Amino acid sequence: MHIFRLLSLALVMALVLAFSLSLAADAKAPTSSPQTYTVMVGWENPHQGIGIMAYFPDTVTIHVGDTVHWMQNSNEIHSVTFLAGTEPPDLIVPAALLGVPATPSPLLFNPAAVDPAVPFGGLYDGTGFVNSGLMGRETGQFQEFDLTFTAEGTYDYMCLVHGSMMSGQVIVVGQDVPIPSPNQAMAQGKQQMAKKLAQVPAVLRAAEMQVQPPVMNNDGTMIYHVMIGYNDGQIDLMQFFPDKLVVRPGDTVVWEMSQSNVAPHTVTFLNGEPAPSLVIPVPQQGGPPLLYINPAVLFPYQPGTELTRDGIYNSGIMFPIPGTTYTLAIGNMASGLEPWVCQLHDGSGMKGTLMIVP
Repeated sequence: MHIFRLLSLALVMALVLAFSLSLAADAKAPTSSPQTYTVMVGWENPHQGIGIMAYFPDTVTIHVGDTVHWMQNSNEIHSVTFLAGTEPPDLIVPAALLGVPATPSPLLFNPAAVDPAVPFGGLYDGTGFVNSGLMGRETGQFQEFDLTFTAEGTYDYMCLVHGSMMSGQVIVVGQDVPIPSPNQAMAQGKQQMAKKLAQVPAVLRAAEMQVQPPVMNNDGTMIYHVMIGYNDGQIDLMQFFPDKLVVRPGDTVVWEMSQSNVAPHTVTFLNGEPAPSLVIPVPQQGGPPLLYINPAVLFPYQPGTELTRDGIYNSGIMFPIPGTTYTLAIGNMASGLEPWVCQLHDGSGMKGTLMIVP
């Protein structure tokens, strides 16, 4: 019995040792060879209008001399910005505040927020403001951003588009400290992503519960309500609720910004016209162009008091102020589909359709 117990104990110790060695093998051993860690910027399902405003993984631990590679992972715009104790610059500012002409628009993207600010050689010691510039998938936007960290420390960063709710951290340690490998860090990011995705169905149900029912007028026409967008923490539903309505001439549709929303939107019927560009770049001597917000997107415009299939109908940019509305009466149109979009997030799946019936 005594020998059996000794053999059993020896077997257990061997298994524990083997498991410990397995874990150690998965971790990145101290090494002088620089490594690159990838962080995914955002997540999105444009077919369902679902976005997650987060970095994956949101915290990454690296050695001095390693590089972090941020990769754009959605159609929604983002930034990777290390403030280093400074105040975050506003994303959109009046032209007058910058001392530039208010033409072609009174508002523009703040160069301090959308232009890159990168230390020489991409080497960062944790001091000074550093910015990826505006990351996205449109022309002129950036899809990748790299920094090599040269000093130990804990460095916080954020997205200037979505504020502190979208924040991350880089922890830089000495070469003698064992840390997860780049593959392990990526696996951690995927686990965080899966946890966020598991919360989406509950957020969708909560959004749908807030939609107002239609109301019948005395003359038999209807008033329909469409809720614009919905946000719960880092989960951003870039959707209209509902996104499909059956309406008749004489009915009215009221689009209203939800009580929980962190993004601006538009309600725009293009009626076959090409979508106007969001920005109008104006060249500047010795620097990147100024990105003015196109007045055709910024301001409300409609060719008539009732919705028809002639011309563009646009709410203008509706900022995330709960209760902001845009109302259209349905004109005397033939039966058929009448689509609308959010001009800011149509690439993220934010679209709707009216079905006109007699």
